[in-house]
Amino acid sequence: MIVTSDELKAGCILRKDVYSKSVKPLMKAGTVLNETHIAFLRAFLIKHVDVDHFVRSSVKRSVKKNSDLDLENSSLTVPKPEATRSPLDKKYHQSVSDYQHFFYQWQSGAGVSIGDFRAAMMPLITGALDDPMWLASHLIKHRRIPNIAERSVLFGLLATFFAKKSNLGSGSGDSIQLGLAGMLADCGLAKLSPSLLGKKELIGSEKNTFERHVIDSYKMLKGIPTLKDETLVAVIQHHEREDGSGFPLNIDGSQISMNGKILAICDGFLTQMTIERSGSLPTVLDHLRISSYGRLSRYLLDKFCYELMTLFVGMNVQLSDGQAGEITFIPAKEPTRPMIHLTDNRVYALTEFSNVTIDRFL
Repeated sequence: MIVTSDELKAGCILRKDVYSKSVKPLMKAGTVLNETHIAFLRAFLIKHVDVDHFVRSSVKRSVKKNSDLDLENSSLTVPKPEATRSPLDKKYHQSVSDYQHFFYQWQSGAGVSIGDFRAAMMPLITGALDDPMWLASHLIKHRRIPNIAERSVLFGLLATFFAKKSNLGSGSGDSIQLGLAGMLADCGLAKLSPSLLGKKELIGSEKNTFERHVIDSYKMLKGIPTLKDETLVAVIQHHEREDGSGFPLNIDGSQISMNGKILAICDGFLTQMTIERSGSLPTVLDHLRISSYGRLSRYLLDKFCYELMTLFVGMNVQLSDGQAGEITFIPAKEPTRPMIHLTDNRVYALTEFSNVTIDRFL
Protein backbone atom coordinates (compact mmCIF):
# COMPACT_ATOMS: atom_id res chain seq x y z
CA MET A 1 0.00 0.00 0.00
CA ILE A 2 1.08 3.59 -0.64
CA VAL A 3 1.70 5.62 2.52
CA THR A 4 3.35 8.95 3.32
CA SER A 5 6.75 8.97 4.99
CA ASP A 6 5.13 10.55 8.06
CA GLU A 7 2.92 7.46 8.44
CA LEU A 8 5.80 4.98 8.34
CA LYS A 9 6.58 2.86 11.36
CA ALA A 10 9.47 0.55 12.13
CA GLY A 11 8.74 -2.93 10.82
CA CYS A 12 7.18 -1.99 7.48
CA ILE A 13 8.67 -3.66 4.39
CA LEU A 14 9.31 -1.75 1.17
CA ARG A 15 7.46 -3.32 -1.77
CA LYS A 16 9.29 -1.23 -4.38
CA ASP A 17 12.70 0.38 -4.68
CA VAL A 18 12.89 4.00 -3.49
CA TYR A 19 14.80 6.46 -5.66
CA SER A 20 16.14 9.95 -5.03
CA LYS A 21 18.37 11.69 -7.59
CA SER A 22 20.41 8.69 -8.65
CA VAL A 23 19.57 5.81 -10.98
CA LYS A 24 20.65 3.60 -8.09
CA PRO A 25 17.95 2.94 -5.46
CA LEU A 26 18.18 4.87 -2.23
CA MET A 27 16.59 1.85 -0.54
CA LYS A 28 15.79 -1.50 -2.11
CA ALA A 29 12.56 -3.42 -2.15
CA GLY A 30 12.42 -5.87 0.74
CA THR A 31 14.09 -3.51 3.21
CA VAL A 32 12.60 -3.85 6.69
CA LEU A 33 12.37 -0.24 7.84
CA ASN A 34 13.71 0.85 11.19
CA GLU A 35 13.79 4.33 12.73
CA THR A 36 17.05 5.18 10.95
CA HIS A 37 15.66 4.21 7.55
CA ILE A 38 12.57 6.32 8.14
CA ALA A 39 14.66 9.32 9.21
CA PHE A 40 16.71 9.10 6.01
CA LEU A 41 13.59 8.87 3.85
CA ARG A 42 12.31 12.06 5.43
CA ALA A 43 15.73 13.74 5.10
CA PHE A 44 15.66 12.99 1.36
CA LEU A 45 12.15 14.48 1.18
CA ILE A 46 10.64 11.20 0.00
CA LYS A 47 6.90 11.83 0.39
CA HIS A 48 5.33 8.46 -0.53
CA VAL A 49 6.51 4.85 -0.46
CA ASP A 50 4.93 1.48 -1.24
CA VAL A 51 5.06 -0.83 1.81
CA ASP A 52 3.64 -4.02 3.21
CA HIS A 53 2.24 -4.31 6.74
CA PHE A 54 4.30 -5.03 9.84
CA VAL A 55 6.23 -8.28 10.09
CA ARG A 56 6.96 -10.60 12.98
CA SER A 57 10.36 -10.40 14.62
CA SER A 58 11.32 -13.82 13.20
CA VAL A 59 10.83 -12.48 9.68
CA LYS A 60 12.88 -9.40 10.51
CA ARG A 61 15.79 -11.57 11.56
CA SER A 62 15.63 -13.55 8.32
CA VAL A 63 15.84 -10.46 6.11
CA LYS A 64 18.10 -8.35 8.28
CA LYS A 65 21.20 -9.22 6.29
CA ASN A 66 19.66 -7.75 3.12
CA SER A 67 17.95 -4.77 4.70
CA ASP A 68 20.98 -2.57 5.30
CA LEU A 69 20.50 1.00 4.13
CA ASP A 70 22.16 1.62 0.76
CA LEU A 71 22.06 5.41 0.83
CA GLU A 72 23.74 5.60 -2.58
CA ASN A 73 27.13 6.23 -0.97
CA SER A 74 28.49 3.91 1.70
CA SER A 75 31.29 6.41 2.50
CA LEU A 76 28.74 8.36 4.54
CA THR A 77 28.02 5.56 7.00
CA VAL A 78 28.79 6.54 10.59
CA PRO A 79 30.95 3.97 12.41
CA LYS A 80 29.59 2.19 15.44
CA PRO A 81 30.45 4.04 18.65
CA GLU A 82 32.77 2.58 21.23
CA ALA A 83 31.34 1.07 24.41
CA THR A 84 33.01 3.63 26.69
CA ARG A 85 33.19 7.26 25.66
CA SER A 86 34.37 10.47 27.25
CA PRO A 87 32.04 13.51 27.11
CA LEU A 88 34.01 14.84 24.13
CA ASP A 89 33.86 11.46 22.42
CA LYS A 90 30.08 11.64 22.68
CA LYS A 91 30.06 15.16 21.28
CA TYR A 92 32.27 14.04 18.42
CA HIS A 93 30.02 11.13 17.45
CA GLN A 94 26.96 13.37 17.72
CA SER A 95 28.60 15.99 15.49
CA VAL A 96 29.47 13.36 12.88
CA SER A 97 25.89 12.08 12.95
CA ASP A 98 24.53 15.63 12.65
CA TYR A 99 26.90 16.40 9.78
CA GLN A 100 25.73 13.31 7.96
CA HIS A 101 22.13 14.46 8.33
CA PHE A 102 23.00 17.93 6.98
CA PHE A 103 24.80 16.35 4.04
CA TYR A 104 21.74 14.30 3.10
CA GLN A 105 19.67 17.48 3.18
CA TRP A 106 22.17 19.25 0.90
CA GLN A 107 22.03 16.31 -1.49
CA SER A 108 18.27 16.77 -1.62
CA GLY A 109 18.69 20.42 -2.64
CA ALA A 110 18.42 22.14 0.75
CA GLY A 111 20.59 25.18 1.46
CA VAL A 112 23.08 25.55 4.30
CA SER A 113 21.28 26.61 7.47
CA ILE A 114 24.24 28.16 9.21
CA GLY A 115 22.35 28.68 12.46
CA ASP A 116 21.42 25.02 12.78
CA PHE A 117 24.85 23.90 11.61
CA ARG A 118 26.66 26.15 14.07
CA ALA A 119 24.44 25.04 16.95
CA ALA A 120 25.18 21.39 16.14
CA MET A 121 28.97 21.79 15.85
CA MET A 122 29.81 24.40 18.49
CA PRO A 123 29.73 22.08 21.54
CA LEU A 124 32.46 19.95 19.97
CA ILE A 125 34.50 22.89 18.65
CA THR A 126 34.57 24.72 21.99
CA GLY A 127 35.18 21.48 23.87
CA ALA A 128 38.16 20.61 21.68
CA LEU A 129 39.54 24.15 22.04
CA ASP A 130 39.40 23.80 25.83
CA ASP A 131 40.92 20.30 25.76
CA PRO A 132 43.39 19.97 22.85
CA MET A 133 44.79 16.79 24.40
CA TRP A 134 41.52 15.12 23.47
CA LEU A 135 42.24 15.93 19.82
CA ALA A 136 45.70 14.34 20.11
CA SER A 137 44.26 11.22 21.73
CA HIS A 138 41.51 10.99 19.13
CA LEU A 139 43.96 11.21 16.22
CA ILE A 140 46.08 8.45 17.75
CA LYS A 141 43.16 6.10 18.41
CA HIS A 142 41.17 6.72 15.25
CA ARG A 143 43.54 6.60 12.32
CA ARG A 144 40.88 5.67 9.77
CA ILE A 145 38.71 8.42 8.29
CA PRO A 146 35.94 6.32 6.74
CA ASN A 147 33.51 8.92 5.46
CA ILE A 148 32.89 12.49 4.35
CA ALA A 149 31.18 13.41 7.63
CA GLU A 150 34.12 12.37 9.81
CA ARG A 151 36.65 14.00 7.50
CA SER A 152 34.76 17.30 7.50
CA VAL A 153 34.35 17.35 11.28
CA LEU A 154 38.06 16.59 11.79
CA PHE A 155 38.94 19.20 9.16
CA GLY A 156 37.12 21.82 11.22
CA LEU A 157 38.70 20.75 14.51
CA LEU A 158 42.21 20.86 13.04
CA ALA A 159 41.54 24.25 11.46
CA THR A 160 40.26 25.64 14.77
CA PHE A 161 43.28 24.26 16.65
CA PHE A 162 45.85 25.53 14.15
CA ALA A 163 44.17 28.93 13.72
CA LYS A 164 44.33 29.44 17.47
CA LYS A 165 47.99 28.38 17.62
CA SER A 166 48.75 30.73 14.71
CA ASN A 167 47.25 33.65 16.66
CA LEU A 168 44.83 34.24 13.82
CA GLY A 169 42.70 37.33 14.37
CA SER A 170 41.94 39.00 17.66
CA GLY A 171 40.28 36.17 19.57
CA SER A 172 38.80 32.71 19.64
CA GLY A 173 35.93 33.88 17.44
CA ASP A 174 38.24 34.02 14.41
CA SER A 175 39.52 30.52 15.15
CA ILE A 176 35.97 29.22 15.45
CA GLN A 177 35.01 30.95 12.19
CA LEU A 178 37.83 29.17 10.37
CA GLY A 179 36.90 25.91 12.07
CA LEU A 180 33.35 26.19 10.71
CA ALA A 181 34.87 27.01 7.31
CA GLY A 182 36.88 23.79 7.50
CA MET A 183 33.77 21.78 8.30
CA LEU A 184 31.87 23.38 5.41
CA ALA A 185 34.71 23.57 2.88
CA ASP A 186 33.55 20.40 1.12
CA CYS A 187 29.79 20.87 1.44
CA GLY A 188 29.75 21.20 -2.36
CA LEU A 189 30.44 17.47 -2.60
CA ALA A 190 26.72 17.06 -1.98
CA LYS A 191 26.14 18.36 -5.51
CA LEU A 192 28.15 15.56 -7.10
CA SER A 193 26.73 12.28 -8.30
CA PRO A 194 26.73 9.74 -5.45
CA SER A 195 28.45 7.25 -7.75
CA LEU A 196 31.33 9.70 -8.19
CA LEU A 197 31.63 10.22 -4.44
CA GLY A 198 32.14 6.52 -3.90
CA LYS A 199 35.08 6.18 -6.32
CA LYS A 200 38.60 5.93 -4.92
CA GLU A 201 40.36 6.93 -8.13
CA LEU A 202 39.06 9.50 -10.60
CA ILE A 203 40.07 9.59 -14.24
CA GLY A 204 39.57 11.98 -17.15
CA SER A 205 36.51 14.19 -16.92
CA GLU A 206 35.65 12.71 -13.50
CA LYS A 207 38.54 14.64 -11.98
CA ASN A 208 37.34 17.92 -13.49
CA THR A 209 33.83 17.24 -12.26
CA PHE A 210 35.12 16.50 -8.76
CA GLU A 211 37.18 19.70 -8.65
CA ARG A 212 34.05 21.74 -9.27
CA HIS A 213 32.88 20.91 -5.75
CA VAL A 214 34.95 23.83 -4.45
CA ILE A 215 32.94 26.26 -6.55
CA ASP A 216 29.74 24.59 -5.39
CA SER A 217 30.84 24.95 -1.75
CA TYR A 218 31.46 28.65 -2.32
CA LYS A 219 28.07 29.13 -3.98
CA MET A 220 26.31 27.33 -1.13
CA LEU A 221 27.98 29.54 1.48
CA LYS A 222 28.01 32.85 -0.37
CA GLY A 223 25.50 35.30 1.02
CA ILE A 224 25.47 33.88 4.56
CA PRO A 225 25.90 37.08 6.60
CA THR A 226 27.67 35.45 9.55
CA LEU A 227 30.51 34.14 7.37
CA LYS A 228 33.20 36.74 6.71
CA ASP A 229 34.54 37.40 3.22
CA GLU A 230 37.99 36.11 4.25
CA THR A 231 36.34 32.89 5.41
CA LEU A 232 34.69 32.38 2.03
CA VAL A 233 38.00 33.10 0.30
CA ALA A 234 39.65 30.41 2.44
CA VAL A 235 36.97 27.91 1.41
CA ILE A 236 37.56 28.48 -2.28
CA GLN A 237 41.35 28.35 -1.78
CA HIS A 238 41.71 25.28 0.41
CA HIS A 239 42.79 23.09 -2.53
CA GLU A 240 45.17 25.69 -3.99
CA ARG A 241 48.91 25.08 -3.66
CA GLU A 242 51.99 27.30 -3.37
CA ASP A 243 53.37 26.23 -6.77
CA GLY A 244 50.09 26.85 -8.61
CA SER A 245 49.33 23.13 -9.01
CA GLY A 246 46.08 23.24 -7.03
CA PHE A 247 42.49 23.95 -8.05
CA PRO A 248 40.09 25.46 -8.99
CA LEU A 249 41.91 28.73 -9.81
CA ASN A 250 45.52 27.47 -10.12
CA ILE A 251 46.83 30.46 -8.18
CA ASP A 252 50.23 30.42 -6.45
CA GLY A 253 51.31 31.16 -2.89
CA SER A 254 51.49 34.91 -3.41
CA GLN A 255 47.74 34.97 -4.01
CA ILE A 256 46.63 32.50 -1.33
CA SER A 257 45.40 34.07 1.90
CA MET A 258 46.67 33.07 5.33
CA ASN A 259 43.33 31.39 6.04
CA GLY A 260 43.54 29.55 2.73
CA LYS A 261 47.04 28.31 3.54
CA ILE A 262 45.90 27.04 6.94
CA LEU A 263 42.98 25.13 5.45
CA ALA A 264 45.25 23.75 2.72
CA ILE A 265 47.62 22.32 5.34
CA CYS A 266 44.80 20.75 7.36
CA ASP A 267 43.36 19.29 4.16
CA GLY A 268 46.77 17.94 3.15
CA PHE A 269 47.26 16.33 6.56
CA LEU A 270 43.91 14.53 6.40
CA THR A 271 44.68 13.32 2.88
CA GLN A 272 48.05 11.99 4.06
CA MET A 273 46.35 10.24 6.99
CA THR A 274 44.12 8.45 4.50
CA ILE A 275 47.18 7.34 2.50
CA GLU A 276 49.31 6.39 5.53
CA ARG A 277 46.92 4.06 7.33
CA SER A 278 49.63 1.97 9.00
CA GLY A 279 52.24 4.55 10.03
CA SER A 280 52.27 6.55 13.26
CA LEU A 281 51.17 10.19 13.27
CA PRO A 282 54.79 11.49 13.34
CA THR A 283 55.42 9.34 10.26
CA VAL A 284 52.34 10.84 8.60
CA LEU A 285 53.68 14.33 9.32
CA ASP A 286 57.12 13.36 8.00
CA HIS A 287 55.67 12.08 4.75
CA LEU A 288 53.45 15.15 4.45
CA ARG A 289 56.49 17.41 4.70
CA ILE A 290 58.27 15.41 2.01
CA SER A 291 55.35 15.00 -0.39
CA SER A 292 54.18 18.60 -0.12
CA TYR A 293 57.59 20.24 -0.59
CA GLY A 294 57.02 23.42 -2.58
CA ARG A 295 53.25 22.88 -2.56
CA LEU A 296 52.35 23.94 1.01
CA SER A 297 53.73 26.89 2.97
CA ARG A 298 56.89 25.48 4.56
CA TYR A 299 56.75 27.93 7.46
CA LEU A 300 53.14 27.16 8.32
CA LEU A 301 53.57 23.42 7.76
CA ASP A 302 56.54 23.30 10.15
CA LYS A 303 54.50 25.25 12.69
CA PHE A 304 51.55 22.88 12.22
CA CYS A 305 53.83 19.87 12.81
CA TYR A 306 55.38 21.50 15.87
CA GLU A 307 52.05 22.47 17.48
CA LEU A 308 50.59 19.02 16.84
CA MET A 309 53.69 17.22 18.12
CA THR A 310 53.73 19.26 21.34
CA LEU A 311 50.41 17.63 22.21
CA PHE A 312 52.24 14.32 22.41
CA VAL A 313 54.80 15.43 25.01
CA GLY A 314 54.57 13.08 28.00
CA MET A 315 53.17 10.20 25.94
CA ASN A 316 54.91 6.84 25.78
CA VAL A 317 56.01 5.51 22.41
CA GLN A 318 57.56 2.43 20.84
CA LEU A 319 60.45 3.15 18.46
CA SER A 320 61.17 1.30 15.23
CA ASP A 321 64.36 -0.17 16.76
CA GLY A 322 62.37 -1.81 19.57
CA GLN A 323 63.17 0.69 22.32
CA ALA A 324 60.42 2.45 24.30
CA GLY A 325 60.22 5.69 26.19
CA GLU A 326 58.46 8.99 26.80
CA ILE A 327 58.42 12.03 24.50
CA THR A 328 60.00 14.86 26.48
CA PHE A 329 60.93 17.62 24.03
CA ILE A 330 59.95 18.77 20.53
CA PRO A 331 62.67 20.61 18.53
CA ALA A 332 61.18 23.52 16.59
CA LYS A 333 63.21 22.90 13.42
CA GLU A 334 62.61 19.15 13.30
CA PRO A 335 59.35 18.66 15.19
CA THR A 336 58.84 15.05 14.07
CA ARG A 337 62.21 14.04 15.59
CA PRO A 338 61.61 14.58 19.34
CA MET A 339 63.73 13.68 22.34
CA ILE A 340 62.75 10.41 24.02
CA HIS A 341 63.40 9.51 27.64
CA LEU A 342 63.98 5.76 27.34
CA THR A 343 62.90 3.23 29.94
CA ASP A 344 66.56 2.69 30.92
CA ASN A 345 66.79 6.46 31.73
CA ARG A 346 68.87 7.31 28.66
CA VAL A 347 67.87 10.35 26.60
CA TYR A 348 67.48 9.52 22.93
CA ALA A 349 67.43 12.40 20.42
CA LEU A 350 65.82 11.20 17.19
CA THR A 351 67.52 14.06 15.35
CA GLU A 352 70.74 12.04 15.70
CA PHE A 353 69.26 8.75 14.44
CA SER A 354 67.68 9.36 11.05
CA ASN A 355 66.87 5.67 10.54
CA VAL A 356 64.83 5.41 13.77
CA THR A 357 61.19 6.49 13.82
CA ILE A 358 58.27 6.45 16.23
CA ASP A 359 56.52 3.20 15.46
CA ARG A 360 53.44 3.59 17.66
CA PHE A 361 52.02 5.22 20.78
CA LEU A 362 51.66 3.04 23.87
